Amino acid sequence: MIQEKEKAYGICVYKIENNITKILLCKSVSSLQKWGCLKGGMENGETKEETALREFYEESSILVDKKYFEKYFEQINNEKDIGIYLVNYKNIVNLEQYFNNNILKDEYLSSENSKVQFFDILFLPPIKQKQYKIVEDIVQYLTKD
Repeated sequence: MIQEKEKAYGICVYKIENNITKILLCKSVSSLQKWGCLKGGMENGETKEETALREFYEESSILVDKKYFEKYFEQINNEKDIGIYLVNYKNIVNLEQYFNNNILKDEYLSSENSKVQFFDILFLPPIKQKQYKIVEDIVQYLTKD
């Protein structure tokens, strides 16, 4: 019997302030220097969208409505495929209350992550290999005219 490959889904929130585009990334507690999108594994019976919404909420305490999913990005990997939905921060009610200087406040941080932060897309930190293409595609999408 062929075992189905693991799949993980999540959300990448972006914002544009003073002509600077930023995306929200997280650094897991198990990662030393690499960053990625807030995401996690699909549970039985869940859709991709339900997984993305649940995992984003579990990792940030922030509720998002799937009607605000703008675009979907995917990276096929050997062990685990990753799918990320892009959401404009303007569509999330009271998003600012969760952040202090673009960093998620500690009281909203999950035990899975050491940090969650908005980064200027021109000055991104090192990205996890399993999400590198997704982040590259998101940046390309956000910088197109």
